[in-house]
Amino acid sequence: MALKKYKVEDLKPGMVFDKAVYVDENNILAAPMVPIKEVDINRLIKWGIEEVETSGVVIKQSVEDQVKKRPAGDDDRSEQDSSSIKTVWDDSYRLVEDIFEKTRNGSVYDKDAIMNGIDDLLIEVSKDVSGALSEVTVAHKGKYLHNLGVNVSILAMATGFSLGYGKEKLTPLGVGALLHDVGMVRVPSYIIEKEGALTPDEYNRVKTHTVYGYRVVLNEIGMENEIADIVMQHHEMYDGSGYPRKLKGNDISVYARIVSVCDVFAAMIKKRSYREEHLSYHAMKNILGGSNRKYDPDIVKAFLSSMAIHPVGSVVELNNGVIAKVVSANPELPLRPKVTVLIDEFGVKPGTGIIIDLESEKSVFIKKPVAKVDLKQMLGEG
Repeated sequence: MALKKYKVEDLKPGMVFDKAVYVDENNILAAPMVPIKEVDINRLIKWGIEEVETSGVVIKQSVEDQVKKRPAGDDDRSEQDSSSIKTVWDDSYRLVEDIFEKTRNGSVYDKDAIMNGIDDLLIEVSKDVSGALSEVTVAHKGKYLHNLGVNVSILAMATGFSLGYGKEKLTPLGVGALLHDVGMVRVPSYIIEKEGALTPDEYNRVKTHTVYGYRVVLNEIGMENEIADIVMQHHEMYDGSGYPRKLKGNDISVYARIVSVCDVFAAMIKKRSYREEHLSYHAMKNILGGSNRKYDPDIVKAFLSSMAIHPVGSVVELNNGVIAKVVSANPELPLRPKVTVLIDEFGVKPGTGIIIDLESEKSVFIKKPVAKVDLKQMLGEG
């Protein structure tokens, strides 16, 4: 379908298109089904850009129009959105589980089923990136590697949005992220499930999963080289210290560089049998510490812009004593996200969700992050 041009002067905050809107062929302004923001329009004007283009059509005219047409009961929209991403997360988990099981048994997996699953996940992430990132922080049941595949795929898509990627780039990125650890099915289960540190020999056997995964994705599933390269290279490090080929810098696929950052973050925030989970805040500090060495600094910057300093789902203490959970990041003011109150300043758990927008509440600010183990004690669950 031919791209249609829209004048920037005709764009209004809240307009929603059913397909991605592009500034140019490499940079996305708004993902499908995501409202255009006033700040986006102002940037275009500042940059002297007069037109944007899309293959889609306008399905919502403006914020005012959305309010006028809002049906009764639409106040529950955020709960419906949350339910949608949870449903698709669960579907994606079952997809990864099925892929791993069939690969382990030597069956050929249906490539189209994977692509359809990624399309569904991408649609939900594009609708509500913050909600999708929040789902990543949830303590889902199930096998660790299956959880990891879904979460890394969501994180990679969110990073791709920050980089201005359109569907043609987000799709292979999401697929490669979802399948990045599929080669682990060829590693002995006693090593994967081992509690405690691995021996040097066991670690060397784990490292073979990148090569096994490459072969599975390329030869057995029939994916393209750009997807198989993600699986092969996601443990390569920007400084050349990774494996299996010790690639360095831009010799590593850009998609693999994205998945590398997302993989280590997703792994650090999940509790394992041999260690407690890291706070999202501290996990991000660890990634920052590896920037310019282990990780591509431009990718780290894009990742952080999607996650913010206090990621969605992290728990914080405010200066007034309130304990709250971050529910929406603020890319323009990363220290001032929206939070929902878990425990008020009097030590009481409110019956309904109270949202505080720290951008408008100038006298309130985040004092420090709160560890999950401390939160459980505060809530009387420890």
